[in-house]
Amino acid sequence: MTCIMISKLTYQRSRDHASSVAEEQSLFIAKSEDHGTASSRPASHILFSLFSETAKPSQYTEMDIDKDSYTKLIILILQFLDEENYKESLHLLEQESKIFFNVNYFGETIVNGEWEKAEEYLSSFTKLNDNRYSMKLFFEIRKQKYYEASVRNDQAEDVNVLWPDLKFFLDFQDENYEELADLIDLKNFRDNEHLSRNVNKESARAISWGDLKSLVEQNPTLQDKLIFPRLNQSGLLSIITLICPNPGKKTSIKEELIYLILQFLDEENLKGTCHKLEQESKIFFNMNYFGEFVISGEWDKAVKYLSAFTMPDDNQHSAKIFFTLEKQKYLANLGRNDQVQAIKILPNDLQDNFLYEYMDAASLRANLCDVLKESVKSNPILQDKLKFPAMDKSRLLTILKKIMDWWIPHCANSTTDLYKRNISLVNIPKVPYLCREPMIVVNSHCQEASALPGPNGLVFHDSSCCNDVSLQAGMKSSEKYGSRDNAYLADANSGVYGKSTGKLAEINDPSECQTLVLPDTSLTGGVTRLMYSCSGDFILALTQNATHKLWRWYCDDQHSSSKATANVEPQLYQPSSGLIMTNEIGTQPENALSCFSLKDPYLFSASGGKISIFNLETFERLSTFGSPPPSTTYFTFLMQNIFAIGLDDSILIRCFDSKKTIAHLKGHQKRITCLAFSQNLNVLVSSGADAQLCVWSTNGWEKLASKFLLSKGEMLECPVVNHIEFHQDQIHLLAVHERNIHIYEAPTLNHSMQWVPQESDLPITYATYSCDGQSIFVSFKNGCIKVLVAATLYLRCRINVTAYIPPGLSSSEVYPIVIAAHPFQPNNIALGLTDGRVHVLEPLESEGEWGISPQPKDGEGLSTASCSAVL
Repeated sequence: MTCIMISKLTYQRSRDHASSVAEEQSLFIAKSEDHGTASSRPASHILFSLFSETAKPSQYTEMDIDKDSYTKLIILILQFLDEENYKESLHLLEQESKIFFNVNYFGETIVNGEWEKAEEYLSSFTKLNDNRYSMKLFFEIRKQKYYEASVRNDQAEDVNVLWPDLKFFLDFQDENYEELADLIDLKNFRDNEHLSRNVNKESARAISWGDLKSLVEQNPTLQDKLIFPRLNQSGLLSIITLICPNPGKKTSIKEELIYLILQFLDEENLKGTCHKLEQESKIFFNMNYFGEFVISGEWDKAVKYLSAFTMPDDNQHSAKIFFTLEKQKYLANLGRNDQVQAIKILPNDLQDNFLYEYMDAASLRANLCDVLKESVKSNPILQDKLKFPAMDKSRLLTILKKIMDWWIPHCANSTTDLYKRNISLVNIPKVPYLCREPMIVVNSHCQEASALPGPNGLVFHDSSCCNDVSLQAGMKSSEKYGSRDNAYLADANSGVYGKSTGKLAEINDPSECQTLVLPDTSLTGGVTRLMYSCSGDFILALTQNATHKLWRWYCDDQHSSSKATANVEPQLYQPSSGLIMTNEIGTQPENALSCFSLKDPYLFSASGGKISIFNLETFERLSTFGSPPPSTTYFTFLMQNIFAIGLDDSILIRCFDSKKTIAHLKGHQKRITCLAFSQNLNVLVSSGADAQLCVWSTNGWEKLASKFLLSKGEMLECPVVNHIEFHQDQIHLLAVHERNIHIYEAPTLNHSMQWVPQESDLPITYATYSCDGQSIFVSFKNGCIKVLVAATLYLRCRINVTAYIPPGLSSSEVYPIVIAAHPFQPNNIALGLTDGRVHVLEPLESEGEWGISPQPKDGEGLSTASCSAVL
């Protein structure tokens, strides 16, 4: 108790010591304390304490959501978490945001002897070698931990555990080195005059905290993070209540505020705080996050997360989930033979025991995710916590910006002392809602949803349009878990709900975007393959006549960057040798599929004949291999020098170095159209002209799963899957068909979503993810490009053919065959057209992104009518 009192007293002194500095620097601190308590001050004083730095009218411009706004919001959230007693979330946010170093909390970890926790907290703000004060802080913490082990005469911990923590300081010739040298020679810590006083660990910790506190206050890395601004009580909640006084929902303002905070934390990548707040607030069970632990086999973490919401004795559903997790933990600790024996005597509750010895660990855990998800959905305690409300992007920051944009000029135009009178808040901007209610999309018509209030495009989120054929592990089709990297872009548990993107942008004219036609001296056939280099400095195209073209961007006096952009015209590269990279053409060129793959500095390419290897600098053909028949239809590099080659109805796995075939994969009835490899899952996915997807494990090259694409119970008229591609999370798979696109989850091929475009736009010619995985670009034979939100398949932008093809060149026969996404710029794409031209497209610099439109005016909600009007 004495130590705690010392801790709080020293913390208060540190606050008082710097209060004068804080009053000058902080935008949040009220400049007077004699105008009533926090609870009795009028609403205008709440705003003034938050936005007290005002600008003159001539200097004022509408405020951007910048670092200052971000910092203000973090401070307000910290206050809210503290007032709601969400302590773990509070301290995690302090660490992740690095805005405020909580001296009081740090002191408590010291006086409680929580040395690992103290060092972890300190490490979030400063590193050991930042400065001598930081080094001394870490040294003192480890030294005190060492001394306490000495007091316990715990030599094993003393030497084996703690000594490695201290010996790092031997590399530095300073006072720490000398003290450490004395410590090494010390046989009895009571022989040291300073340490002899530390007989009682409580008093020793109190003394140590006094030393550490002084070091914290002197540390230049921490000095500007030690004072928390003085805020009126419930600052963030007060602002939300002011701007949205009548939400008109069953949920409380406080609950909606927590949802807004969760979205903000997720968008800002403050993941630790986000998931801890889910647990402490208990309002949202994140199936994505829980599923990650199951898939990765982190059973203790899965149990801990689940325990925040329910306990085993709550009901039979909870008991079953806990039992399943504990069983898997037990099995994971056994050897393989013991696992098979244990499976036979454990209850057959999952009905998958007979499959266990045939499944690899990844497939087993993926299957288990589906089973547990159904159990969670059936649990009455969790049922009302599985839907995350739809909301606009950066909703909480936008609300803060809205009120600041009104308040700052309001203060700037005022000549009255704002503390001596109440400011009228009659005209304060209002919003009609904070979060939108979750929307369940139900529509059976196979057309783009012109009558659907919300997304422009029919989105299915079940498996009704797919048929499982041979799931080797007995895996079941189920709903998706959503994007694991950005759970709040869509409803994390069903994939149905997403943030609204505002008014749909339709681009019709070249002046509404940036477009560049790449220079070309000969147009000899449509572009069938197109890609950017990994570094983004060139674009490579393969045409129908088996000829390659390469455009390079160079640095010069006017352009500092050599990256591909629509602002700078590149050069059509031609080596001094005059060589042209041309593939061998097969005996049936009209039926040949073109494919290529880069393995710097070499290009592997085929157009129905042998696979050619070219040097990209000299265009010299170095070698050829793989004489048809059968013809090569697709190929890609997997891990290291392993090469997958798609053929007429099978796949060869070859080692490039040894030139030996490792495996011959059979399972398709028609030619292979595309291959995609997941580095995280170590699986290869193949698509075929038979409308089938197959998943192959690199461990033995066994087929894990396969699935045929069906529509309304019948085989599709045009069953070709043109393209497949993994999302950057290496789990979600995009499958492109002429009439729709699908999202699956590997390795089980569980169907997540389907998007069916407007009939008049069909067929689809290509689709690809943006480099950040946030968008999907879809091209059509009518020439338009549609930009979808990847997490929800909502339509955010339509780029019509008139925006990038001049009227004189426009024709019904000219349209994109292929799209390439820039490796670094998520809104930069290149289009390969049927006339042989390549176009680079970007949004206007003023827009920044495709489909981003101005915020609704004050008092206006989101316009869904305009969304459905443009298809």
